[in-house]
Amino acid sequence: MRRFLHTAIALAVLALPLAPGPATAQRIWWEPGLIEHVRFRALLRVGVGMFEPWIMCDRSGDLIGYEIDLARRLAEDIGVRVEFVRMNWQHIIPALVDGRFDVIVSGMSITPARSLLVNFSVPYSEFGTAIVANVGLTPGFASVEDFNRADVTFAARRGTTAEALVKREFPEAMLLSFDTDAEVVDAVTSGAAHATAADEVMAARSIHEHPNVLHRPFDTLFDQLPQAIAMRRSDGDALNYLDSWVRHYRVNGWLAERWHYWFETRDWEGLAASGSAQRGCAASFDETASE
Repeated sequence: MRRFLHTAIALAVLALPLAPGPATAQRIWWEPGLIEHVRFRALLRVGVGMFEPWIMCDRSGDLIGYEIDLARRLAEDIGVRVEFVRMNWQHIIPALVDGRFDVIVSGMSITPARSLLVNFSVPYSEFGTAIVANVGLTPGFASVEDFNRADVTFAARRGTTAEALVKREFPEAMLLSFDTDAEVVDAVTSGAAHATAADEVMAARSIHEHPNVLHRPFDTLFDQLPQAIAMRRSDGDALNYLDSWVRHYRVNGWLAERWHYWFETRDWEGLAASGSAQRGCAASFDETASE
């Protein structure tokens, strides 16, 4: 199928009129890239992992969130439909490299390790990571050193920058890894773990939902990391398009407006799935479903 697309697109380009000149000078070859393949099939395939409110399900099971808005607008601007491929987070980069989808639009932070595997657009948002702790288990804890002890347990989501941060900054502590944010929060609120590392948004939301149980023991933020669109390497034209797309919407205010809605208000809360529906939504990301 990939060879057929390549040939069809190349033939279409070769059929265009050429500038006058010797026959040998008129021989051209153009390598179709990601954007051309997407437009040819009229479909943008986007890999996503569940991170509320970046990506979550509404009460009908459909995907909503900040990243969903971005991916839909990106597909609209390219002039194609969008298909979301739900992925377990720790498998999302290998799946992109293997060609299961075209891009990752899922709040992925740019890191040197990830940049060895994929290309990133210019950032469309930035976040720091905070420590959120169980109030009852951490009386008097007020510094990094207080948490970097063998008798302290952290919870973190498997395969995330938060998990990597805990391993780096708190090497003496025990680490429990989970597949979902909900499991991480449950571990800390139940007392199974003393603390977790979470982005600023998740930290604020968790404390808001459990005000008497969770708190930020200190104001230090770690890893102020940029988030960007990820794509397979070796396609400069597609990367240039994604960079230009992000810059356009940063300048015209649309990204800021979407940011305000999803991260600075709770207007969307009535749309989101809850209870068993939310758990079913989380489970669907382990089944690598498409929609």
